[in-house]
Amino acid sequence: MIEMTKEILAEAATLRQVKRVREIFDTYNIVDLADIVGELEISEALFIFKVLRKEVSGQVFTYLSKDKQESLVELLTNDQIKNILAELYSDDMMEFMDELPNELVKKILGAVSKAQREEINQLLSYAEFSCGSIMTTDFVELKRDDTIDEAMHDIKRQKRVAESISYGYVLEKDKLVGIVSMRDIIFAPEDSLLEEIMDEEFVAVTTKDDQELAIELIKKYDLTMIPVVDDQEHLVGVITSDDVIDVMEEEATEDIHMMAAVTPLDDSYMEASILDIAKSRLPWLLVLMISAVLSETVLARNTTLIVLIPALTYFTPMLMGSAGNAGSQAAAMVIRGITVEGLDIRSFFKVFWKELQVGIICGFVMFVVNYFRVVLTMPTVSSGVALVSSASVFVAIVVAKLVGGLTPLVAKLFHLDPAVLASPLIATVCDALSLSVYFALAWFLV
Repeated sequence: MIEMTKEILAEAATLRQVKRVREIFDTYNIVDLADIVGELEISEALFIFKVLRKEVSGQVFTYLSKDKQESLVELLTNDQIKNILAELYSDDMMEFMDELPNELVKKILGAVSKAQREEINQLLSYAEFSCGSIMTTDFVELKRDDTIDEAMHDIKRQKRVAESISYGYVLEKDKLVGIVSMRDIIFAPEDSLLEEIMDEEFVAVTTKDDQELAIELIKKYDLTMIPVVDDQEHLVGVITSDDVIDVMEEEATEDIHMMAAVTPLDDSYMEASILDIAKSRLPWLLVLMISAVLSETVLARNTTLIVLIPALTYFTPMLMGSAGNAGSQAAAMVIRGITVEGLDIRSFFKVFWKELQVGIICGFVMFVVNYFRVVLTMPTVSSGVALVSSASVFVAIVVAKLVGGLTPLVAKLFHLDPAVLASPLIATVCDALSLSVYFALAWFLV
């Protein structure tokens, strides 16, 4: 169906069939059509945006890729840009403008109305990753002394302005004094006042708060929207659940990249250039290569022992791999706990005790399995070396669990991203620690 629609739309755009293009957009889903427009030639996409009604073109524009949006803005006239942006909610507009080149930002600012330009400049002034940077200024404003009937008229009047009408925000001299849900308005008597049904106990964030705080509060209180106020407690915007989902996706992607020792990319994998991908990976590869000197130093200082007992070299890959994996497991779970459960340095001893117990259980099982594996399958290896390698596995697993579990908490204490110190770096440290334990035990038992 989508392929057929793509062919029809492409043909209509090529033949400049205005009526047919509009009929297609009246018939099919906007999101699916936006995907199709994103695959069309720029000339065909440009024609479509010129002939669509402005409210439709605005919706389609929000679902296009950054590259396609940028290409269109370069070719559209100021009036066409003004019509499209007039239909965008403020948060969608800021998401679009966030990564545009300066010359295109200037073109957009020159195209929009004075009021919209002032709004854009205000939103652009908020710090990156702050609540102000992701909020929308399109919300339903109500008055506390309105009756339910008057409130319904206000909501209908603002239907084209507000991004969501699920909640109305009751203001008094621009200060937020209460929140009321559409459900409560619908079922309340028409002659009752808003102040009788509004909720005066509400949670809010400020424009300067970190966006993570908004996410935590929305999850904690099971909200779909959260108000944003300024230093004078004036309501300046709201953060909606779709914005939260976008932020959570971005932060999850960033954490995944950092845990894999990759500098986060601004673009998706398919949109990023080969050079950008290489630049995001190479610095960490160099850091990890240099940090591996710890393991090299441990091995260099124990060459005499390795010459005396060559069988010791058999078990170094297994030890390093086991310790690195154990540390990464603990780090991943604690980082998840920091994100979802709000773990911080106050949880240090709880995490220490939990990871110690987990390390002892895992280490003991691996001790037993490794000892009997060596004894039964490696007859040329002495029982002493089997005992040393197995004991080293036990100690390495316990230490790695503690290092992996506690390091993210320490990073959080110093306002560092826990993911930065995650899997690769922790694995490198655990490798060196496991080798140190291994050769220390070997010297002791030789």
